[in-house]
Amino acid sequence: MGMFERARSSRKVLERSSTRTTRKVFRSHRFLLLVSFVFILTVPLLQWFLSFPPPLFNVKPSSSSSTCSDGQFNGYDVNKHSVCTDSCGKICFPRVHGMCVSRKQVTICEDQQPLSQEIVDAGGGLPDVLRLITHVPRARVPVKRGNCPGWDSRSHKPYTSPGDEGQKEQAKWVRGVHMVADVKLMPNGPNVGPNPHHEAEKLIPAILLSHLYGLENSTLHWFTSTDPSTISEWSLGLIKVFQQTLRVNFLNVPNDHEPQVCFEDAILFSGLTNAGYIPNVGANNWLRKRVLGYCNIPVLDASRPVKNVVALKRINSSRSIANMGEVLTVLERELMVVPKVMTSGSGHLCEQVKAVANADVVITPHGSHNINFLFARPYAIVLEAFPLLYYINWFGNYLHAANIHHYELHGTWPANKGGMPSRMRMYSLLYGWKRCFFVRKCMNYTKGQNVFIDIDDLEGLLEYLMTSCRVAVKNSSRCLSNAEQESGSWKNKDKLGYRSNHRVVPKWREQHAWALTQEVFPEKKQGAL
Repeated sequence: MGMFERARSSRKVLERSSTRTTRKVFRSHRFLLLVSFVFILTVPLLQWFLSFPPPLFNVKPSSSSSTCSDGQFNGYDVNKHSVCTDSCGKICFPRVHGMCVSRKQVTICEDQQPLSQEIVDAGGGLPDVLRLITHVPRARVPVKRGNCPGWDSRSHKPYTSPGDEGQKEQAKWVRGVHMVADVKLMPNGPNVGPNPHHEAEKLIPAILLSHLYGLENSTLHWFTSTDPSTISEWSLGLIKVFQQTLRVNFLNVPNDHEPQVCFEDAILFSGLTNAGYIPNVGANNWLRKRVLGYCNIPVLDASRPVKNVVALKRINSSRSIANMGEVLTVLERELMVVPKVMTSGSGHLCEQVKAVANADVVITPHGSHNINFLFARPYAIVLEAFPLLYYINWFGNYLHAANIHHYELHGTWPANKGGMPSRMRMYSLLYGWKRCFFVRKCMNYTKGQNVFIDIDDLEGLLEYLMTSCRVAVKNSSRCLSNAEQESGSWKNKDKLGYRSNHRVVPKWREQHAWALTQEVFPEKKQGAL
């Protein structure tokens, strides 16, 4: 009897276990069916949603939006605790009274007065670190307040009496007002090269201050080397232009057993500016004349009608115009000039300057090589093309005084290249054009992409430039009329600007890309000229 009960109990246990297993299998199958059904529904919807171009700036025209002017300072304002200019919004460089540099620490002498909040907000605050070349190319050396060897805190100057210099062996003092720069934002590594744009943030203010704004007795002490992996040929060439009138001292950071390098009065160039370091048109004209004179290039305004059209390419760089052939065809057809393709971003200063200084119309990918447009012809047209999702408007700030006309082209993804990478799609969904630059992972990914210029957008921009007489081509009787020539209206800043087709949401979209075709937008007007 006991054996029979145990057998029946075992069967019930097995039946219950089997029922549970069946229910689990049924539930898992139902779950898988549900997941498959949701996937089938959402994938087409997600594909359609991701096919929308990332939103651009709906109220911002494609012409340079820079609000720069000559400012109230009309140059650089050199005062006790800062050096400032306000041409593109106020930017300042801190002026430090007593600073010592070693491998382990940059010491601000402890009696340094605190800077005003206005100066700090303008970028003139003391940095937390300096980037210096020590045992690594760009070491982060902390900046701290402390005791400086050989510094007299009562007079706020280094000791002058030999009897008071008990700590002389610990410091080598540079007396007077000087300019000091580190290597912050100057990239170094196997896959990156020198960046003339960030070097110019330090070098050009030093040139202007020492020649135009009263610091002719000052030296630029730059904690860097002349190694090609550290500093560009462009900057070394610019230093040669002014070698008779600007003293540049390339410094090594002292070793542990060497005296610290100390500065009695230092204007510090470190960190990021808003690129508005050219204070006015007069300063830009002076700089252009000096550089072009050194390079034996005549100083001329842009030609009317257009004679020289240049498309810039970059070598050893992923950020190039990928559909250059199509772009050249459009430029030649619309401007009636055979464009020249020229290399930029490498070579001697004069080689790089010549590529843009003889051009009336230039199309270029965004990049540090565009610093050369400081020396472009006045009233030239510059079309700057951005990689998809990557955008920053500094170009207009450092060129606001160059008297050139700057317009933007925002990159697309061509249908003939196939499906867009999932990473690019995801960034477009999460960040779009407006936020991508400020998210490091998105910015680093997109800035290294090739630039695909939307041909419809380029054609529309060229049409706008010709109908508004910003550009005059051969046989354009209206734009070359005596009345138009005498008015000089094309020289004025373009306040209205051209609005890109990207700002019109198309009625039809490519499934795999943001390739804007003739079917999307209304036909262009013929015979507008």
